[in-house]
Amino acid sequence: MTTRPDSSPPGQTIAACASGPGRSLRAIVRLSGPDAVNALHALLDAPTAAPGELARVVLRPGVAATGALPCLAAVYRGPRSFTGEDSAELLIPGNPALVERVLAAVLRRPGTRAALPGEFSARAYLSGKLTIEQAEGIAASIAAQSAAQLDAARRMLDGTGGAQVRRWTDEVANLLALVEAGIDFTDQDDVTPIPRDELRDRLSRLRDGISRRLGPGAAWERAGERPRVVLFGAPNAGKSTLFNALLGRARSVASPAPGTTRDALAETLDLGADAPGSHAVTLIDLPGLDEHTGDKTARAALSRALDETARADAVIHCDPRGLFAEEVPGPASRPVIRVRTMADLPGPAGGSALSVCALDGWNLGPLRRAIADAAHAAPPDDADAAVLPRHRRAMAAAIDGLDAALAAVRRPDAPAELIAAGLRGALDALGEIAGDVSPDDVLGRVFAVFCIGK
Repeated sequence: MTTRPDSSPPGQTIAACASGPGRSLRAIVRLSGPDAVNALHALLDAPTAAPGELARVVLRPGVAATGALPCLAAVYRGPRSFTGEDSAELLIPGNPALVERVLAAVLRRPGTRAALPGEFSARAYLSGKLTIEQAEGIAASIAAQSAAQLDAARRMLDGTGGAQVRRWTDEVANLLALVEAGIDFTDQDDVTPIPRDELRDRLSRLRDGISRRLGPGAAWERAGERPRVVLFGAPNAGKSTLFNALLGRARSVASPAPGTTRDALAETLDLGADAPGSHAVTLIDLPGLDEHTGDKTARAALSRALDETARADAVIHCDPRGLFAEEVPGPASRPVIRVRTMADLPGPAGGSALSVCALDGWNLGPLRRAIADAAHAAPPDDADAAVLPRHRRAMAAAIDGLDAALAAVRRPDAPAELIAAGLRGALDALGEIAGDVSPDDVLGRVFAVFCIGK
């Protein structure tokens, strides 16, 4: 039996262009890993300056087609770097052809590979350099389309938003401890549980505070229309098999022969079981992207797939290789969930993508929750969009737990165990936001939406 690649193999160095696509004044080539500094030096005629300093260097003639090329470079030694590993950055003229040549030269080194989306930030998180909220703040800063969203991203990056969640978490934990003390020591006269009136008042204040932060945007859904989520990818990427697995029935014909799916198949997918509070979406299985076919029907299928993808609310980009090289048409701000399908087969490291096996159902629950996060996000011009979808869901779940505890408090005959159960649910939900309670699937959902080089 093969082992699923849940993380990058140790000792690998990654590289990517960390600046925006297209022409620019400067482009940044970023490296991280044990061989990052040596890989940088191999590109240069002269070594870089001391760690942390930006130095003038010269790119070797064999790397730049124009001969020796002056540029800038910086080295950051781990653990005092963004990723916690040895890292390096090369600032070169922002010519896409030059960036491609430099990256190609780096990636020819043994043990060095192209970075996956979000992998630099994922390594920073795994090294303890970022909290999960700060990592989300990076992605939120890139995707922000309004001042409110940019301000919310700043609060995530500087920890301000997380501090509020921690205060709520501390209050819930304190109340739970008091309630459980009453359960454990109810037969001892010198231990008095918290009075129910005081417990009710503190629970009400806590619930109101979370509710104000949550705002009305949590229940946003376009009237009369379900969000459209498409399965996008090359032929034989496992889209139809995943489509059937998510629905729980054989709706689409799955075959190893490429081109089996010729039309867009749409079905309703209810996400409520895996993501409480979420609504249904329209899940669409698309034909594979085969741009080299001469068949008229296949060309029509390709056109249909591109059109459906361009107007989808969220995209599930499927690739069993984990490369995600196909360009996804449509708005850049729209959520794209990167899924490494066929994770039961040998393949590359999962990296920041969410690895899924549709045959045995492995990681389908996390994928459904990722779909809920992506498809039910508030529209960009909504002020409440400043709260990330995953955070809104967690806060809504915390409110449900507090409501259950309050309902038990208001019943004189209700046992304290019911109050404690509601408080535990609220505590688990709030812990998920800051990463204190962080199931493995949360990480895949967070970093799957990053762009490459971040």
